[in-house]
Amino acid sequence: MPGTVKPSRLSRAAGAWPALMMTVSLLSCGPVQAITLLRAETGQWDVTLEHANKSCRVTLRAGPAIGGGRSVGMPAGCRKALPVLGQVETWSLVGDDHIDFADKSGASVLDFVSQSDEIFVASGPQGESYRLESVEHGLPQKAAAPATAPSRTMEAAKSQEAGKSQAAGSGAVVRLSDAAGRYSILREGGKDTGCMLTLDDKSAAKGGFKASLAPACRDQGIVIFDPVGWRLVGGRLELTARKGHTAVFDQQPDGGWQKDPKQGKGLGLKKQ
Repeated sequence: MPGTVKPSRLSRAAGAWPALMMTVSLLSCGPVQAITLLRAETGQWDVTLEHANKSCRVTLRAGPAIGGGRSVGMPAGCRKALPVLGQVETWSLVGDDHIDFADKSGASVLDFVSQSDEIFVASGPQGESYRLESVEHGLPQKAAAPATAPSRTMEAAKSQEAGKSQAAGSGAVVRLSDAAGRYSILREGGKDTGCMLTLDDKSAAKGGFKASLAPACRDQGIVIFDPVGWRLVGGRLELTARKGHTAVFDQQPDGGWQKDPKQGKGLGLKKQ
């Protein structure tokens, strides 16, 4: 009949509503500011349950998700460590001071409110408090000059040539030659997993250096993480998983490395 809208069109319009609302919210800031804000918030963030040693690193992607919003990437272990993240499918920037995590229907799961340029907080379904903190500090600078693959490769080459990394503010020096090598992977309490990790000193294709896990590893969590790259950042060791997320380790007096406790369960590297 003339003037009748087919149900399929109505369904498509309803499904597009979250994406439309996000676009209107961003454009209300002005085209240039909207692009700057979106770029500033993309990247890696740590989600932490306050007053508990539970944390997870997620990736806020710029690409749109099916049904609206933008996609959120996270390792499988995140949804177990922080069950509330099991519902999260998308994220969106609301105004310039809210980052909203939503489920696949578009309903808000965690509404993070800005405390600073790098830290947001939200209340969970049971009144618990969650903290969302940027992994890379100084978001305005990151937005103005986003890192590119060539620049990371150049940095890796310079690091290889210099053979060392200066720890910011501490005066401690971690040499590339000292960090490279073969390691036993230990669980919390120094329990040997039987897994071996090799940190190569040759530059990887995407910047940084190559990491490889020995095929004999049977620890499911480590196999899922599957480290493929590493680099030294401010005197800390950053391992990159095959899916792109990272884990950060601090050097120990014996030359080994211990994972940042804010990133979840303890994990150590003992040099062989």
